[in-house]
Amino acid sequence: MPCRYFVRAIEKGSFSAVAKERGELGQPAVSKQISALEDELGTELIHRTSRSIALTEAGVATLYESALHILDDF
Repeated sequence: MPCRYFVRAIEKGSFSAVAKERGELGQPAVSKQISALEDELGTELIHRTSRSIALTEAGVATLYESALHILDDF
């Protein structure tokens, strides 16, 4: 699931938008899922500010493209 939240956050532009879309969880839960993914991979994937999110180099280079392919296959 964290991979799906990661992809949707990048596509939607915010954790809040993902939470609203999913309906079953709030923005803090989406953030925790993505943080857990970052901890598992040992790298920051999304740079967060109070107003926006942006992919880090690691997020672009390694995970976003791979996650899209994985989700397409799933």
